[in-house]
Amino acid sequence: MGASSSANAGATSDGCGYDALWAEAAKRIGHADLAGLRVRCPSCHRTGALVSKWQAKTPVKPLFIVHTNGNGHFKPCKLDKQEAESARHKAHLTPGDVIRTFALGKPYVLFSGGKDSVATLLYLQRLAEKHHVKLTALHADTTAGFPEVEDYVREVCTVLDVSLVTVRPQRDYFETAKRWGIPGFRSRWCCETLKIAPIRRFLAQQKGHCVVYDGIRAAESNLRAKYVPVWFHPSFRCISISPILRWSHQDTLDYVASAGLPRNPTEDLGTSGECWCGAYKSRCDFEALLNVHPEIFDKLVEVEEAQEGDFTFLYENGQSVPLSTLRTR
Repeated sequence: MGASSSANAGATSDGCGYDALWAEAAKRIGHADLAGLRVRCPSCHRTGALVSKWQAKTPVKPLFIVHTNGNGHFKPCKLDKQEAESARHKAHLTPGDVIRTFALGKPYVLFSGGKDSVATLLYLQRLAEKHHVKLTALHADTTAGFPEVEDYVREVCTVLDVSLVTVRPQRDYFETAKRWGIPGFRSRWCCETLKIAPIRRFLAQQKGHCVVYDGIRAAESNLRAKYVPVWFHPSFRCISISPILRWSHQDTLDYVASAGLPRNPTEDLGTSGECWCGAYKSRCDFEALLNVHPEIFDKLVEVEEAQEGDFTFLYENGQSVPLSTLRTR
């Protein structure tokens, strides 16, 4: 089965106008003429830009080849599953492509302070400086991380001479967790509330088009291996770009090491310092937290004590393990 003839660009599949916004963004991506996204369409046999599209409850996003020109023509041809599988692994961004994306809108780089985000910010800043483009690092302080991370984020931005904007949730994590419950595998409200919502609110207040760059890499998971580097973000309502999508973990480490940037102090703490919402943490993580930041550990104990029922951050062999018991071990 070949690609369908076209997509209904004006439909509103999510009830919030996403399809119309996606179509407008897809036109701009097509106009950018990014070499790494250029694909020959198996349906109409013309060359276009490969663009993914968000769909609810669909982890692997469908792909379209977008045909457009400066006269208002727009035709997105949807690829079938086999065609999409073949095309998605070829999609990449050359340095020249990344430079051209700077014209798509005001560039914001999501910056957590982790290695991938450091590599992304460093890579983009080197390209931006050569073309007199001003970047802004956009950092989400979840209020559930280590203070060392906040200090490190500011330090790196100072060294790279990049403007920094820090956004925060409307209510801090610990107070929210007391009210809403401890985040878990089935109820991960933490990411949406602590990271996505503050970034979305900030971007919505900006004038003109915004473009968000992230440090997502295909090698991180089987799902991310199916991503393409440019798409329209359903939550941020702007074009989202992953410039280091095809980099390996070693590529990232080597690139950051070559720059001589300050070292993240949390690398010596024995556990991640970025977010302590509680999801996906193990006993050894909480024991390390108790050792390096007992004040944060105590706040998590208070969250547990505020829960109705036998809910804890730590479960072992199907049994809840109150964090307070770790103090006596």
